[in-house]
Amino acid sequence: MPVARKTLTRRRSGISSASGSIIIHEASDRATAPSSPRSGAIGLSHHAWKGIVSHKGDLKTVLTQFGEAVRRSEDLGAGVRFTVVIEPRDQAARIEIEELAQTQPADDFDLALAEARERGEARAAEILASPDMLSADAFGAMIGVSREAVRLKRQRHEVIGLEGAKRGIRFPRWQVTGDGRLLPELPLLFEKLGGNPWTVYRFLVQRHPELDGATAADALKAGRIEQVLAAADNARRAFS
Repeated sequence: MPVARKTLTRRRSGISSASGSIIIHEASDRATAPSSPRSGAIGLSHHAWKGIVSHKGDLKTVLTQFGEAVRRSEDLGAGVRFTVVIEPRDQAARIEIEELAQTQPADDFDLALAEARERGEARAAEILASPDMLSADAFGAMIGVSREAVRLKRQRHEVIGLEGAKRGIRFPRWQVTGDGRLLPELPLLFEKLGGNPWTVYRFLVQRHPELDGATAADALKAGRIEQVLAAADNARRAFS
């Protein structure tokens, strides 16, 4: 039976259109052919065979590059993409070997951290959507200052401004006392708790045993400043 032969070291190949298979021999590195070469037969359908015959000059290149792609994949321990672009009218085939991006599997800790982050973002969006959360313009009108003055007060940590992904910066209404004053000693509270507005917010809305179960915000409004600052010290030590 006529066969297509390919000797890798001598770079010779031949195809007989009468054959329905390709036999590939691996030659040694010596100039002479091996006495017992390894070989493998590849069976082909009639239609596939006709396509190869029409581009028989590309066969050796395709097989060589395919072997290179397999070797590269094994070296990397990851997949590669092997692309053969066939052009009409006897143009040479174009071969591309592309390393695929490796996706590291997430461990249980990474998954738990991602889920916690998603829950935190959802909770933050819920808080910012509350009617008690005011825009800078609305909050400025409430305390009788301009929007720019509100921005400066936020920078000096005189007021709490919480930032979200979609709603911008929102200011809790409850940080203003009944007679229109701001919460006392808020800048010092920011300093004790690390400067993050969300941390200060959570501290102020939580109930604390040191404050007889009252929230820190209510305790500040009641003038219990030293007790609130002591509770902030305890909270900082608990998480340091």
